Formats: sequence, structure tokens, C-alpha cells
Amino acid sequence: MKLLQQSLRYNIIITVISLTVAGIFMYYLLKKEIIAEIREQLEYQAEEIHQSLERGHSVSYPLVEIEKVDNSIGAYSIFRDTLIYDPLQDKSEDYYYLLSVKKNNAGNYRIRVMTTYIGWNEYSSTIFTMLFFTALLLTLLNVMASYFFNKKIWSPFFYNLDKLKKFSVSSEEPISLQSSKVIEFKELQESLQDLADRSQKEYKALREFTENASHEMQTPLGIIQSKLDRMSQAELNEEIAGHIVQAKSGVERLKKLNKSLLLLAKLDNNAYPDKTEISLDTLLKRQLELLEELLAGNETAAIVNIAPVHIHANLFLTEVMLSNLLSNAIRYTAPGNNINIFLSGNKFRITNPGAPLDFPEDFLFQRFRKSPQNIQATGLGLSIVYRICQLNNWKVAYEYREGHHSFSIIF
Repeated sequence: MKLLQQSLRYNIIITVISLTVAGIFMYYLLKKEIIAEIREQLEYQAEEIHQSLERGHSVSYPLVEIEKVDNSIGAYSIFRDTLIYDPLQDKSEDYYYLLSVKKNNAGNYRIRVMTTYIGWNEYSSTIFTMLFFTALLLTLLNVMASYFFNKKIWSPFFYNLDKLKKFSVSSEEPISLQSSKVIEFKELQESLQDLADRSQKEYKALREFTENASHEMQTPLGIIQSKLDRMSQAELNEEIAGHIVQAKSGVERLKKLNKSLLLLAKLDNNAYPDKTEISLDTLLKRQLELLEELLAGNETAAIVNIAPVHIHANLFLTEVMLSNLLSNAIRYTAPGNNINIFLSGNKFRITNPGAPLDFPEDFLFQRFRKSPQNIQATGLGLSIVYRICQLNNWKVAYEYREGHHSFSIIF
């Protein structure tokens, strides 16, 4: 539920509860005041009648009953309400009366003085009907105020929230947030602006460091590789030759790591904006031809089901993506098994048999995440695939079912 809807809901609930409590309080307060006023009038009227009787005057008032009673009956006054049928309106009306017995010089008289009033049910229904329409009116006013006034007040907040959703630290453009006259929103805007600016600067510095470090590493790695090649051609004993082989393997791994890091840095910097129309099936077949030696060395066969597919993307990045997925499938397939490759419509899928992952599936596309059993891998191949798919708005997915790893890409 949105913020304005949430606040509006609480306002309505508080309004209804407040009006209900106020209505109940008003009902009992009015009832008390009305009864007190009616009793005062009836007592005054009864006293006037007693005085008239004491002076010997005849009394004839509507809704008044006078009866002379035995002197043995003591004085008392009681208030009651009753219903009397009204033939003109064909319904029973509510009446409130005072029954009073009082002795005077003329004798002992019992007097009943009555007055009509609106029944308490009518009072309560009238009060709560008024409160209901008041609550309805307040609700409508709250909705209108929320839509017009609150929307205007909260406009900078929602604008800045939308900007933050679209914000990326890799963007070259600084984020532009809207200021507000509300102090809290203004402080929030200033804090977010500062945070976004610092994040972009730190990300840019880190990206430049990675790219520069990768470039600078290429020359010393090339020198080390060259020296090791020359050393391996000399006459060496078996132990030294073994150390040289291990060193060359380490240097080769460093070169792959350096190349992958440089590629990731360029991907983060969007250094491959050029796109062209690509025949994906042709490119895939060419990649399989390049990997024939790797397939043969691993005693693995590729079962291919490829239909013509064309996409609009960067050629180099598409080649890297296919190469990484194919190499990954071959590397983790036991000798003598097959990998299955499917390409049709807007979907590419590659499946290979293998043991389950020895780390959580959610970490599969993270950088430097790899199986401990494969120490030669850099742990960046699938991260590069994921980043390429992100740049092209492609969906990449992984699943493990019935002993098979499956990677799918929806173009």
C-alpha cells in the first residue's frame, strides 16, 4: 500500500472512531440535559396547579390529570415515561410525566402532569445520522486533500524516489534531485544527493583503478611469460622443469584473470556501445568449430539443435558470451558425456551433466565465485555472461534438474 493511501486510511479510521465516541458522549449528555429540563418544567407546572387548587381555583389543562386522594397517602413525586396512542397520526407517541401527591389547604391531591418529547431512539438515530454524514463528508474532504494538497507536498519525495530507482553508479551523468520547502524532505534530498555523488566518485575511482591495473599488469606478465618460455628451452633437471611448468600455468591463469577483469571494467564503463545485426546460429557454429579441440580432448560430444536466429547486439560481446558458456559446459562435463545445445526463436539453452553445485545457486553469477575443485578457473566467466546479458536487456537463468546443469538466455 502506498504512503498516501496508508496515511489516508489511518485518518479515516481515526475520524470514524472520534465521531463515534463524540456521538455517544453527545447522546448521553443531551439526554441528561433534556431530562433535567423536562423535569424542571413538569415540577414547575405541578407546583402551579397545587397553588391554584389551594386558592380554590378550578384547574383544567391539557395533559393534566387531577385526583383528590385519601389523606393517608403520603406525599411523593415520581417521573416516568409512557406511550399514548395518537389517532390523528395513527401511532403511539412518547410522553414524559410527573406523578405528584401533595397536601394543601384544599385537600390531598394526586396530580399527573405530562409532556410530549421526541423518543430517545429518535434522538440517537438523528445524532448518529448526522455523525454518519459528517464522517462521510470528512472522508471525502480527506480524499480530496490527499489527492490535491498532499500530492503537491509529497511530489518532490516521489520524484526523487523515481530518480533513485533509475539511478546507477555507473552512469556518467550526476543524479538530479528535486528540492522541497518541507524541511525534512529538503534534508533527505541533500543527504541523498551527497550519497549519490560520493558513490559515483568512488565507483569511478574503483573502475579506473581496475582498468589501469589490468593494463599495467599486461606488460610484466608478458615479460614473465617470455622469460619462462626461454628458460623451459634450456637444459634443466626435472625438479626445476616442474617448477617452470607450474609458474607458466600460474602466469597463464593471471593473464586470463587480467583479461577478464579488463573486460568487466569496460563492460561497466559501457565501452562497447556499437551494435549490429548478428546471425546467432552462424556465430554459434563458428564457436563450436573453435572449441572442437577442447571437446575432443575432453571426449565430449555436442548434440546441436540450432535454428536460424538474428539478434541486434555487439559482435565481440556476443562471441565472449557464447565462448564462456560453451567452455564452462565442457569444463564441468565428465569425459564420455554429451552437452546439449538448443537455439530457436528468442531462446538459447545449453545443458550438460554434472554434480550439483557445492555453493548456493544465488552466488553463481557473482564475481570470483567458483567450485573449490576447479582451482584453474578465474570465477569471472559467468559474471561476464551475466553482465553482457544485463547490458542487452536479456534474461539469463540457471537450473539444475535430474543431474543436469542448464543455462538459458532469452533474447
